[in-house]
Amino acid sequence: MNLAYQVADMTVPEIDRAFPLATAAAITTDLDHWRRFCEAIISGHDRPDHTERLIVCANGRGNLKALCVTRVTQTEEGPVLDVPVQVIATVVDEDGVRRAVHDGLVALAYKTGSVLRETAAT
Repeated sequence: MNLAYQVADMTVPEIDRAFPLATAAAITTDLDHWRRFCEAIISGHDRPDHTERLIVCANGRGNLKALCVTRVTQTEEGPVLDVPVQVIATVVDEDGVRRAVHDGLVALAYKTGSVLRETAAT
């Protein structure tokens, strides 16, 4: 795992800072909508039926370099961690950020007992 970056669930203080990444990924262009969307997902982390997560990758200074929307879906083969949205926003170390995000998603898939399926990237 790349120690230069931290990959984790988005927190409430990161919502506004992640908005430029959300607009780059065409998730939304409205800040209020983005806030409601994030707060609904973040507040659901305590529910056992919770399937969606917002994952961010930050550098050592706390600057967000990537955003992923994930969801666990049940398939005939078992649970799958889908990543329908993944946006990487860096020109300095794109490969390092991609590796850190991938490693973080693999760890999340393991934690949720699912198989990782990345379905989109920006």
